[in-house]
Amino acid sequence: MANNNSFTITHEFHAPVESVFEAWTSTEQLKQWFAPGNFSVIFTKADIKAGGESHYCIASEHGLKVWYKLFYKDFIAPAKLSFTQVYSNENGGIEPHPMIKNFPVEIFTTVMLDEKEGKTTVNLTWEPMNANAEQVTCFIDETFELSQEWGGMFAQLEAFLANS
Repeated sequence: MANNNSFTITHEFHAPVESVFEAWTSTEQLKQWFAPGNFSVIFTKADIKAGGESHYCIASEHGLKVWYKLFYKDFIAPAKLSFTQVYSNENGGIEPHPMIKNFPVEIFTTVMLDEKEGKTTVNLTWEPMNANAEQVTCFIDETFELSQEWGGMFAQLEAFLANS
């Protein structure tokens, strides 16, 4: 459930809901869009299902790597996907965000998909978990950057879906 400390972004895709859901759940498709701009996605583990876990990094051409682990909760094709995201290291240990030290380490993500007339609306919500007041404030302060980052990734997903 979204609250006052959450971040929500909505985007409409010109694609059927099954195609959009698959783009969120196929590692080969995630590699095409699930990172900002000039970053690539590298999975070391991908078990995308209820109760599953993924470990991956986004890597820049300049060598910057940001590692993540995802712990999947809901996998209701093609309508809902939810998971806890934590920042990680290469070995899977949980660590703070590598560039924003006060950012929450754990984020609960809910992705809701709804199709009408051949278009799919994605409603994504991010909520800090187990965060102290300073981390929640940092999260709220970053919402403009989050909207830019997710907006860019959704544009990449739109382009990927259009070319699939």
